[in-house]
Amino acid sequence: MMSTRIRRYGATILMCFTLGFSGGVLAKKHETTTNHKPHVTKVHGSKQAVSSKQEYSRNSASSSLPDLRKYPSGAARKKAFLRTVMPYINRQNDVILADREWLQQKRYAGHWTAAERTRLKGLARQYNVSWRGDTRRVPWNTLLDRIDIIPTNMVATMAAAESGWGTSKLARVNNNLFGMKCGRSCSGAKGTVKGYSQFSSVDESVQAYVRNLNTHPAYSSFRKSRSQLRRADQELTAANMIHKLEGYSTKGSSYNNYLFAMFQSNKQLLNTY
Repeated sequence: MMSTRIRRYGATILMCFTLGFSGGVLAKKHETTTNHKPHVTKVHGSKQAVSSKQEYSRNSASSSLPDLRKYPSGAARKKAFLRTVMPYINRQNDVILADREWLQQKRYAGHWTAAERTRLKGLARQYNVSWRGDTRRVPWNTLLDRIDIIPTNMVATMAAAESGWGTSKLARVNNNLFGMKCGRSCSGAKGTVKGYSQFSSVDESVQAYVRNLNTHPAYSSFRKSRSQLRRADQELTAANMIHKLEGYSTKGSSYNNYLFAMFQSNKQLLNTY
């Protein structure tokens, strides 16, 4: 009788020891999995490339342009570039459309709250539209001419053309995707491309480009053409807006032809984003 109890007691101790040991092993395995490094694929010998999804995931946190030279030129680099810039272009256009729709709703409203007046003043200031604050004399046409989107694929095509799909020094060092100059008065940080605008993020670069086209006097004809399309109830697309852009390059119409050809050759890829 006593020996039976001893055997049962010993079996219980052995079971507890086994469970404790296996639990420790499982915990160690989970820790190892958690710290597992991202998969890296070798390209061209010693160079390494990370998948575009991983690259975008890292870039989302910093908002700066990753080094896209690690991708082989062609589809892989283009996809990584578009995966990086498209979210910022789409977000900028979403913000503009929301402001535009709000303006259209308020255009025939008889009552204005203090918050609405403040919002309108902010938009007028942001888009360089003169307004003294009288809601009975709002420059609606000027505001709506300026507060409108630039077709997403047009922005992406210009960014790709001006930055070499994100590989130019200006893009890498200044986060400047559109070749935007800043004049003689600007002074960039050490190592940046002098004479050109420097941005802290891709998002800031996209915002500056869109604001430039929507406010600078040099692009008034572009905005006029866009308004005409709006009044004709036609969709704003890269195909019907690229040739409307004048004065962006000293090359004139040949620059627009180049952009249009680039857009056409990458249309299928652009439409996937």
